[in-house]
Amino acid sequence: MPSPTFCIIGAGMAGGRTAISLRERGFEGRLVLIGDEPELPYERPPLSKGYLSGELPQGKLFLQPRQEYRERAIEWRPETRVSEIDRHGRTLRLANGELISFARLLLATGAQPRRLDRPGADLAGVVTYRTLADADSLRARLSGQPRVVVVGAGFLGSELAAAARRQGCPVTILELGEAFLSPLGPLIGAFCADLHRQAGVEILLRETVARFLGDSQLEAVELASGRSLPCDLALICLGVEPNSQLAVAAGLETDPGVVVDKHCQSSLEGVFAAGDVASWWSPRWDQRLRVEHYDNAHQQGLFVAGAMLGDGSVYDPLPYFWTEQYDTMVQQVGIVSSGREQVIRGDSASRSFSLFQVRDGLLKSCVAVNRFPDLAAARRLINSGAQIPPALLEDPTVDLRAWSQQLEEEAKSL
Repeated sequence: MPSPTFCIIGAGMAGGRTAISLRERGFEGRLVLIGDEPELPYERPPLSKGYLSGELPQGKLFLQPRQEYRERAIEWRPETRVSEIDRHGRTLRLANGELISFARLLLATGAQPRRLDRPGADLAGVVTYRTLADADSLRARLSGQPRVVVVGAGFLGSELAAAARRQGCPVTILELGEAFLSPLGPLIGAFCADLHRQAGVEILLRETVARFLGDSQLEAVELASGRSLPCDLALICLGVEPNSQLAVAAGLETDPGVVVDKHCQSSLEGVFAAGDVASWWSPRWDQRLRVEHYDNAHQQGLFVAGAMLGDGSVYDPLPYFWTEQYDTMVQQVGIVSSGREQVIRGDSASRSFSLFQVRDGLLKSCVAVNRFPDLAAARRLINSGAQIPPALLEDPTVDLRAWSQQLEEEAKSL
């Protein structure tokens, strides 16, 4: 009987991790990894951090060197697009017409940046940011110290603003909403906004772009309020949309991500999804999640390799995220939400504090600013499922590390 063929569409973090993990788990069949970028699978977070600043060399981005894929007999297909998934014939049609049959298929197609549909959006200097090529282009542009407008005060926008400011660029951030870094909550968002203002960044909330001005090259951004900002570079950082077009065309359930079950399998048997494109049900949080962060792509890539091989485990991780704002590390574990009791440990003025969220006596999230021990303790406390007295979280004399380790051990013994 011939060995089965497993195909992976998307050669980013999730796809690359899955391919390597399949071989490590003993899969011996044909393994095809299809990506539309020319580069080997690489990590995206450094593109707005160490790589953009020049502190991290390009070689450190890649999950594995090229030789590793050859030695593991992983057929890496760079700059290749899939035009169609035939769900009945269980084949892929590539853009060049080639057909590949599959026994198992993983959709790790990631996401694409949202664009801003405004007059002048096609001018040179109005750009989105996602790929290694984007990072190389932006690094070259910032060296000339252009006047920069960042549209969107989320994680990517704030990190790119910090990178531009470090290069000496005049920077203005526009945010249509009322809060800076709103996913982190108002307290942490306001703290991060102050970091940017102290660095010389202008932040305009409840403001957006009316049009981009210039002949062929961007010269200014006209705001909805009527103000005109002289500008050489506009970075559009308005989030991403999942690349689920192939799934939709193949008749898979989407929402708009690819809907998967607790084993990361889509509505079509033998077809799985992982990474930014996957929408999975979390029993822990009692809701469907689509997490667009490095840790999820890494964890889900490792998990789905087992699922494709028949492992019956359930995917339900504890979400984790981090962002760097100048010299400040902000880390989050759990899911931040409004309407919960909030407990602050430490002093925001010292740039070392944590914000815990508690609901019905259970710890639900922690955002730690330059306080990794608090974050590690919060991870254990959330996983323990134990009742958490908020006063103990706030008390600086309580050893959270020891307390959380004890609760974790007690939970494991039950």
